[in-house]
Amino acid sequence: VAAFAALAAEGHLTHTVISPRADGLARAVATAGEAAPRLVFVQTPGSFPWREGQVRDLLRLLGSPPVVFWEGDAWGGSKQLPPAARAWLRHADAVFSVAVGEQKALLGALAPGRIDYVPNVLPLPSAEPPADTPPSDDIAFIGNRYLRFGLLERVVGNRDRARLVHGLQRLPGTRTRVYGRGWRGPGARGPVPFAEQVPVLRRARVTAGWDHYNHHHGYYSDRLPIALSTGRNHINSRQPGLDWLPGPDHGLHLADTPEAAVELARCLLRADPQALAAAGARGSAWVRERLTEREALLHMLSRHLPLPAPPDDPWAAFGPARCAAP
Repeated sequence: VAAFAALAAEGHLTHTVISPRADGLARAVATAGEAAPRLVFVQTPGSFPWREGQVRDLLRLLGSPPVVFWEGDAWGGSKQLPPAARAWLRHADAVFSVAVGEQKALLGALAPGRIDYVPNVLPLPSAEPPADTPPSDDIAFIGNRYLRFGLLERVVGNRDRARLVHGLQRLPGTRTRVYGRGWRGPGARGPVPFAEQVPVLRRARVTAGWDHYNHHHGYYSDRLPIALSTGRNHINSRQPGLDWLPGPDHGLHLADTPEAAVELARCLLRADPQALAAAGARGSAWVRERLTEREALLHMLSRHLPLPAPPDDPWAAFGPARCAAP
């Protein structure tokens, strides 16, 4: 929603937001009918239980405009696509997913249109330049540990995430802070509200993360760009298909194993603070200028609407031919 508002403020488009969960289905459908949109954009349907007949009737009412579907999560294994997403996917002319490979096949089995990659991006509320505050911690990690009956739940990457956190907690003489559900031991601080993630990460010299579904091609959570935006050096799991991301010279360090990530943290804490700060500043500028919700929206809508192109670095590597802006 924030990205649509930004593009509207720049004069590139008009938009109407409908929320059946908040407003009720009848009112949402009436609002959409009054707007008479040229395009319908669907962002990972939430808790409202859309049925395929409701989707079909709504699109018929609107004159069958093209549907662009943005899938911003990873799915597979015990985590299955909800029925609402399946209902919309069956009517999608274009689908953009933060993971491809196995996930592309999953979505393609439902969607008649093309499936393309769009990476997870920095939420616009986090895109302001970071405050210049000195760190008080050495390492900050944000992420949940999924447990069922006291045992690690079988979510891809869950066990490796636990190995990373336990390794960071054991680094001698290191002030490690671990945020999220399910953690115990030194530095465990419990969940942190989404709006507080940037200040929490800014308090550390180095930030770390380990993604679930790290076998999905191109996937990482939005915590990676959020961490980069803080100006700190960030350590993350290396998934296939991430060669387009900047590297250590921009403060991003990818590791193949949790043990390698712990060793990276050890080395970074011993590195020259000025060199780390310079690399972190470059990474922060890169993500805030090139990898926000605004650029992602321009990329996804440009096949259907005459909009300015996002920066070639990195978007030219992902997209189909675009509709030229006047």
